[in-house]
Amino acid sequence: MNNTEIIPEEILEKIMTGVAVAGTAKSLGKEAIAKANEGNFEEARNLFLEAKKQFVEVHDCHFDFIQKEASGERVDLCLLLIHMEDHIMTTSLFLDTLEDQINLIERIHKIEAKIF
Repeated sequence: MNNTEIIPEEILEKIMTGVAVAGTAKSLGKEAIAKANEGNFEEARNLFLEAKKQFVEVHDCHFDFIQKEASGERVDLCLLLIHMEDHIMTTSLFLDTLEDQINLIERIHKIEAKIF
């Protein structure tokens, strides 16, 4: 891809889907933390599971790019692809720690209930 070519529509669609789905998964995770902070741990865990399901979709989109490159097809870098990668990595890290965060918040709630 040279400077005068635009991003092919198929690639742009995958990139934008990746960004949107990663954003949805992260938003669900933030909702899960909010519910945990309210003491609603069942709903927090349900939101966490929904976020993980959403993230599988973005992983599939990401894997398509990896598969293309591994099979010898050139995948041109562009700022939007890097943006998608950034969303995927930050969401992945957030979701990797989210269940532990919910569990810790629940423990704190239980300790506070005994003290107060």
